[in-house]
Amino acid sequence: MVEAPVGSSRTASVMADVGGDIGALILYVPATLSGFEIEIRRAGRDWDGTHTAVRERHLPGRIIWAAFFGSLPAGRYEVRIRSDVTRSMELQIDGGEVAEAEWRREPVAATPLRVTAT
Repeated sequence: MVEAPVGSSRTASVMADVGGDIGALILYVPATLSGFEIEIRRAGRDWDGTHTAVRERHLPGRIIWAAFFGSLPAGRYEVRIRSDVTRSMELQIDGGEVAEAEWRREPVAATPLRVTAT
């Protein structure tokens, strides 16, 4: 079975569970990454497959593209495009806050990842 591509988000369609030592992340990306998967890991640890889809987000008067991780323990993290394992970006997640970061680089010879379930 193949997961269907996700559509755009509706207003107030995501939730963050933050507080204490738990934060969240909004990763803004170029529109060309729509349909890609963004993977995240604690800095220095193995990639374990934790990921989320880049989605079109409708805001008042504009559209953006972003990946959203709604609940992450505080600490240093790395993010990467799952189908472009050659580059990653490091960032800090603080408890009780929603971190915002921007992925500005285009993937190198990468295509959107479609997850296959067995």
